[in-house]
Amino acid sequence: MSELSPKTRPFYISIFEMIYSHPIISAALLCFFCLMLTNGNNFGDGVTLISLVMPSVGVIALGIFAGLYTMQSKPDDRKNKFISFGIMAAGVIAAVVFCMLVIFKQHYAYSLLNTGLAVITGIFVYFGIRGKLTVRNGILLIMAAGFLIRLCYIISDPITTIQHDVGSVGSGKGGHITYIEYLYNNKMLPDFDVRTKNQFYHPPLHHIFAAVWLQIQTWMNIKYEYAFENVQLLTLFYSTLCMILSYKIYRQLDLKGISLITATAVIAFCPTFYWLAGGINNDILSITFMLGAILNTIYWYKNQTIKNIINIALCIGLGMMTKLSAWMVAPAVAFIFIYAFFKNILDKDNRNIKKYIIQYISFLAVCAPLGLFWSVRNYISHGVPIGYVLQLSKTSKQYIGDIPVMQRLFDFSAYQFSDVGDQFTMYNGSYNEFNPLVALFKTAMFDEMVTVKNFADIDGINKMLFWSAVVIGIIGFISMIFVSFRKVKEMSVPMKIFLWLLYSVIFVSYYIFCFKFPHVCTQNIRYTVPLIVIGAYFVGYAVKYLLGDDANKIQRTAGSLICGTVTLYALSGILVYGVVISNLSK
Repeated sequence: MSELSPKTRPFYISIFEMIYSHPIISAALLCFFCLMLTNGNNFGDGVTLISLVMPSVGVIALGIFAGLYTMQSKPDDRKNKFISFGIMAAGVIAAVVFCMLVIFKQHYAYSLLNTGLAVITGIFVYFGIRGKLTVRNGILLIMAAGFLIRLCYIISDPITTIQHDVGSVGSGKGGHITYIEYLYNNKMLPDFDVRTKNQFYHPPLHHIFAAVWLQIQTWMNIKYEYAFENVQLLTLFYSTLCMILSYKIYRQLDLKGISLITATAVIAFCPTFYWLAGGINNDILSITFMLGAILNTIYWYKNQTIKNIINIALCIGLGMMTKLSAWMVAPAVAFIFIYAFFKNILDKDNRNIKKYIIQYISFLAVCAPLGLFWSVRNYISHGVPIGYVLQLSKTSKQYIGDIPVMQRLFDFSAYQFSDVGDQFTMYNGSYNEFNPLVALFKTAMFDEMVTVKNFADIDGINKMLFWSAVVIGIIGFISMIFVSFRKVKEMSVPMKIFLWLLYSVIFVSYYIFCFKFPHVCTQNIRYTVPLIVIGAYFVGYAVKYLLGDDANKIQRTAGSLICGTVTLYALSGILVYGVVISNLSK
């Protein structure tokens, strides 16, 4: 496609280019705009005018862009006019229908989801017909759909539903909500033994951000309870950053074309990131920093500057100030540092030794104080053990420590898959989930939603989502092994070891955690989310290899089947969570 001059370039292309150039800023602005779509727009009770106007402006703007493009086209280009005005008309109709549904308070989030997906599909078809559906445009639309599902999920999901250890607003009984309220009210860190309040042992960075955001909203005269609901906009932003960071990681690891689209789609439509966007605990921010550390380590491996190593230090340090488990990226990062140092010695390039020593000292000077500050502070002030984690009682109904180790590791009986939701007997489940690997896939797709019974009317589609995810996971692992023992131009040996160390440390740490704290809730995917990002990369690589220029017919068929499986996974996930959003927004 030839370059367009600024005078002839359609306005929507300029918008797309701005998003490509500044994705993180664009995501932040979009999340702030969404303040008008959530409960936070209510300055009193009921639906306000701004609730109706802003969504309408968004979809009508699409029609205006289409109209402007039509005006720039040749007079005899009837197909272009037809498509453009069709999109404009559909946008106006969708806006009117959406506003009517909001007025009558019928399935607000569900209506927004369907309207948004229709608009995204319309743009997708339009770009396809016009020959504008580039890889970047396609990925942007995939991310837009992923963002939309996350947004609709947080709109429909109250902060006390389908959460982890949050408590309730104003109770003062502990949990992440009480932690945030303490910081909001006292403007200081806890000055007591953090073991005496549930969840206060966690490092405070996420809770500080949430308290500051809460303060900003109350200054804007948003009611306190609505402002607290909008803490989910922070976690929505973090979940969106995970999409962007994953995409950047895949680009740096040389995925292109359909392989890049496939890997990105796995993350954009991964249900784990839907419910993490709706969770107001510290999980998703720590995951964001971990992905940031991975990306910046790849940057540093390619370009060993002080800026890149400081970025790694900030990501690991701030990640550990959010949740201590962010340390799990450190061994793989240390390997890359050690490799680079000794490679220079072996190459007899002693001129760079001083540079590396300065960089490593700078890394420690930034990372160590940030990462260890909270643990050291609490140890000195109140004797809290370094790395302290709350231990649940053996009398808990979800205790599984009495199940034999071999059964927990290797039992994959059929009854465990008759219901693909995570099982808790205390929530009327048929048994307590005990196999960590089974629990990983179940919670990755559905978290602990067995507690709200959202899947009764879609039994079948939820199984389709679960089993397509299992197939994708197996493909990713096989591809990872294949790449490890094959010389590929896209990845050096040190980078292979880096990814394997990341994967192994996180996976082994998860299993140790599951057996050290033998309760159903400890087997959740939220402790191992970077594994999804790594696995998605290797799924993308499998597609790249199987659909390469030298591939034979069998390989191309296999590659097409992988793409089809990812498509099935994405569509079934949209259907499942469409029902969840509908049920929650009634």
